[in-house]
Amino acid sequence: MRSPATSSPLLDAFRRHERQLATAWLAFTALVVLAMLVAPVRVRLLDGLQSAADRWEARWDRRLEEGERLVAEKRYTVAVPFLVRLDAEFPAPHTRYGRDKQREEVLRLLAQSYEAEGKSGRAMETWKRLVRFDSLHYRNHFGYAQAAERLLSGWALAPEARDGYAKALTLLPSHPASLRGYVRYYMDRGDFPPVTAAYRTFLDSFLLDQVTIAIGDSAVTVPVPVDGRAHDMDIALPAPAGWKGDVVISGHSYPIAVERVGLVSPAVVGRAESRTTREADLAMVDTSRMQRSGAGWVPRDSMAVVRVPVSADAGLARVEVRLRVFKLVDSKLVRSLSKAYRDQLDSAGLADALSRTAPYASAAAVDSAFARLGWTTGGKYVRGER
Repeated sequence: MRSPATSSPLLDAFRRHERQLATAWLAFTALVVLAMLVAPVRVRLLDGLQSAADRWEARWDRRLEEGERLVAEKRYTVAVPFLVRLDAEFPAPHTRYGRDKQREEVLRLLAQSYEAEGKSGRAMETWKRLVRFDSLHYRNHFGYAQAAERLLSGWALAPEARDGYAKALTLLPSHPASLRGYVRYYMDRGDFPPVTAAYRTFLDSFLLDQVTIAIGDSAVTVPVPVDGRAHDMDIALPAPAGWKGDVVISGHSYPIAVERVGLVSPAVVGRAESRTTREADLAMVDTSRMQRSGAGWVPRDSMAVVRVPVSADAGLARVEVRLRVFKLVDSKLVRSLSKAYRDQLDSAGLADALSRTAPYASAAAVDSAFARLGWTTGGKYVRGER
């Protein structure tokens, strides 16, 4: 015969007071509903909930700041276990929100700490996790490639580094540092066709820069392809008769070359042939914040502009501008490319490539200019961003 099951004291207490507990719950629910109907109480309650949520979010920020500080101070023996715990606890299953960028930052810091401690295997595995976490972010593939170059390469770059640079270029074809790494892999092996093919893809990849053309207080901003080829623009920028000043042309961090500035006079009522076009003297161009390089001018800083002094006795109705905007490359890379083209006896290809190139003095200068472009940090964790 089956013995009766032993009841739990807690369950017995609940059964004895079941009606009272249900009544208390209904009363509590009614009080909450009534409180929400009163505006001052509702505002205080919602503000309190928002404050609690903000404090919870700030907790994650503080812990990430602590991890960044430990890595910056090179306290890797403390940073590694701290970041491992943070990595295990961080709730970021997708790659769509601000906290997911923080998750990426945790993995990046952890990979750097493993490498600093000489744990190459764990460092590379963490970089692989970062790539799997967001495989559509070029910066993750680029970081993986750089780590493979440091940790897996011998007398020449490891294939893993090449593959990482190639994937970064697939996602962002205009990324100069990935192009350098990819070219270096093949140059070390004397395999030149992939070098020239990669550079052609780099030059032809779609990229626009916003170029501003101004006369006096009037300015027009137009998108211009950054491909090193000449592009013509016909812009309505009026100026009164007798006006003297500068046509000011400015881009962002990309090198630029102005090949023509045409000054179109306004039409005169009753005179069919009254409109004329006069060419500005480009020998008088002021590029005081820029330096000549290759086919164009390289900006020394983000404030660099091209000034074309003009005078308009009859006034101006429009300005015709022909200019080139160049992608970011450095002189050492151009020398490698020249060697690759010459080895293949492709003088025409070399001439075309050089005509579309305005190299910076160093790779560091290129990377600094690239970092000034606001859109290049897409997907990168920025403190305070959600």
